[in-house]
Amino acid sequence: MINQRYLKSSTILTTNVGIADWAGAFGDATVAAAMLDRLLHRAAVVGIDGPPYRLRSHQPHADNLRKGVTGRAG
Repeated sequence: MINQRYLKSSTILTTNVGIADWAGAFGDATVAAAMLDRLLHRAAVVGIDGPPYRLRSHQPHADNLRKGVTGRAG
């Protein structure tokens, strides 16, 4: 699919696997290198750091649990 879209159409790809770890994720360094070659040529790579958006509603509960555990330890 990547090869068919190369230089013909835009492709947006999201992943939680770093570029350096693609060979291990795909199990074949040659395939990973070929895909990265096509994906990264004329690409804009945007790295996003921070807490996951989907876990935002769980943060207050986790904070309360953390306070309860540290409160008992002291």
